[in-house]
Amino acid sequence: MQLNEKYLYNPQKTSEIKLNVWCAFPAVYNFGMSALGYLKIFQLIDCIDGIYAERIFTDTDKTQIKSSDVDILSFSFSFELDYLGILKILEKYQIPFLAEEREEKHPLIYGGGPVLSANPEPFARFFDFIMIGDAEPHINEVFEILRDNADKTKQEKLKLISNIEGVYVPQFKTENYKVKKVSADLNLCVATPILTPDSFFSNTFIIEVERGCPQKCGFCLTSYINTPVRFCPYEQIIEQIELGLKYTHKIALLGALICSHPRIDDICEYIIKKADEISDLEVSVSSLRADYVSDKTLEMLRKCGQKTATIALEAGSERLRNVINKKLKREDILSVIEKMMKFGFSGVKIYGIIGLPTETYEDIDAFIELCKEIKQKFKGFNVTPGFSTFIPKAQTPFQYAPREEISVLEKKNEYIKKQFAKIGIKARTGSAKWDYIQAVLSRGGQELTPYLIEVYKQGGALGAFKSVYKEYKKSAKLSDIDKTAQSEISLNEELPWEFIEYPSSKEFLKSEYKRLISKA
Repeated sequence: MQLNEKYLYNPQKTSEIKLNVWCAFPAVYNFGMSALGYLKIFQLIDCIDGIYAERIFTDTDKTQIKSSDVDILSFSFSFELDYLGILKILEKYQIPFLAEEREEKHPLIYGGGPVLSANPEPFARFFDFIMIGDAEPHINEVFEILRDNADKTKQEKLKLISNIEGVYVPQFKTENYKVKKVSADLNLCVATPILTPDSFFSNTFIIEVERGCPQKCGFCLTSYINTPVRFCPYEQIIEQIELGLKYTHKIALLGALICSHPRIDDICEYIIKKADEISDLEVSVSSLRADYVSDKTLEMLRKCGQKTATIALEAGSERLRNVINKKLKREDILSVIEKMMKFGFSGVKIYGIIGLPTETYEDIDAFIELCKEIKQKFKGFNVTPGFSTFIPKAQTPFQYAPREEISVLEKKNEYIKKQFAKIGIKARTGSAKWDYIQAVLSRGGQELTPYLIEVYKQGGALGAFKSVYKEYKKSAKLSDIDKTAQSEISLNEELPWEFIEYPSSKEFLKSEYKRLISKA
């Protein structure tokens, strides 16, 4: 526990400690302390009787548990490149990277999070066991079994937990191996368990309003790994708001599409009334969808200190939005901007994706023209567009889609910046090269593992990914990763992650891909 931390729960331990657990976040402390999923897992483990849990980060200097006394090392894995932080922590505590190289004296290594739930295979050999899907339903059962069998061998422990729904033990994987993705209900609202001013979102109490997204955009991982869509009960959300306000006046509502909550207007009305009592109350949301934003939501955000909001459009033309399954019309977009002006917002951040399947320069020009129209029609209203490049994600319909070459995407990025500059708007573009690496990791298999280790050993920078690939390609140690990142995948190809059973079957994803592409 840090000096500036405030626990909002009480573990209430009564038994002697039988299991020591490090809950690791593969980045620095201030990032980890803003990661709701990571903090929730720590809270769940910390509340199990007989377990002592401690949080560690890549910049942790001192620990309460000696590394030699750690029984389980748990990692939260949210982004593909987090693997570099995972290997950094393993190296720091002299733990071999690969499970098959570790001995009984080493802790069991556990992993969970969206990356591992979508496609764990490039990273599977780093872990002794992995939780596929939501951890809440079975994490207590898993850790209680490990606690009660602390004196058994690793193999015995892994066998005991291997039949629990959602648990993937890579070393037990056979040709017909299957693991079912686990989904939690949200009857108990997930919210920040520990507050600190030293987190990236300083002293911000985060409340998960909903999980998943009903829109099912073809590229969107959240839409497909967080199925079915679940909404936190209104009463639970209000209860959490009241809890958070005892400790801070900063609240964040989390969800891929919070405005789809059936009682979002009631939630906003409640917050508006609280803002009448608390003059410095701040409330933020991750992003808004243009055709789902109610007046009440905008009123609440503006009253609670927000001057700008983020809207995800992804594509500039209605044609391309139809291809990606984002049923959003130009009129919807202009309408929400008009509402924002009415409520006193000063600007909007607009998010787009470059290189979506079937994209042409006409689609890019449509994005530019739309922003130009907003600027001209709504004088004094700031428009800030930002772009990343398309990454085909496992477990989505667009997992089969091709990705354009880096040179093509970089040319598009330059075109975007120049064309926006002509109309007096500064556009931000992401790195096509780093997005390429993410695409490799998203669609790769266990053949990547030695490559990833060597990249880490050579510093983990972009140049290392490139130089190690050249070296491995010459020695035939690695297949063509350009194909993994960029080629269209045949619908008949067996994919590395298809041993995971999802509510969205592979046949559904195939048919959805064909349906969406046919709209082009």
